[in-house]
Amino acid sequence: MVVGRHSWPRARWLARGDLFLLMPCSSVAQVATTANEEYRTRAQRAKAASEMDPPDRGAVEKTSEMVKSLGLQTGDTVADVGTGVGHLLPYLKNEIGTSGTIFAVDIYPEFIAKTRERINAEGWRNVHTVLGTQRNPKLPANRLDAAIVLDTYHHLNYPVATIRGVHRALKSGGRLFVIDYYRSRPHPAASPEQLRRHIRLDRDDVVKEVEAEGFHLTKTFDHMPFMYVLVFEKR
Repeated sequence: MVVGRHSWPRARWLARGDLFLLMPCSSVAQVATTANEEYRTRAQRAKAASEMDPPDRGAVEKTSEMVKSLGLQTGDTVADVGTGVGHLLPYLKNEIGTSGTIFAVDIYPEFIAKTRERINAEGWRNVHTVLGTQRNPKLPANRLDAAIVLDTYHHLNYPVATIRGVHRALKSGGRLFVIDYYRSRPHPAASPEQLRRHIRLDRDDVVKEVEAEGFHLTKTFDHMPFMYVLVFEKR
């Protein structure tokens, strides 16, 4: 049983995101073996894509409330890092409007294909998919007002390199939102042992890791009792 994204048999709504981009070869790996065990093959990823965004997910995860709490502005340029099949996109569009821009980033073609289907079906002209690679998120430099990493940080095999890539893409003063699960708090769909195996770092250690890469923590709060929101600013 795996925590996060779409993996718990009794709580698939808890999942999204994905392991998205990985790093320069000089970076130290923090291999998320358990967290990513359901994404190893094309068949597994295709199955995941078909299950990642059930109709009740937004209500159960309180996605609208979470996105509103981030304080995005009309006209912002935003990256959804680890977009999965694009669950966040309609909520982000509601905040930034038609004058804003969204980059939906993932490394898995199976997820990007589903996201493109959604974009085309909705006729969204200001949402662009980005198929990153393990070494390059392919986000434009100094372009973003904000980047959102939702239920994705604990899936990153090379978190330091990933955060450096996001840092390059943000404007000066741009914001990074890391939203993930506590390692040490009870979760309704996982035992303490499963949490420890699945989540590499708890909130305070994530803060240290991100701040070491040119960010400053400006705010932290809980979205749900078992899920935190970290708000960083690019220095």
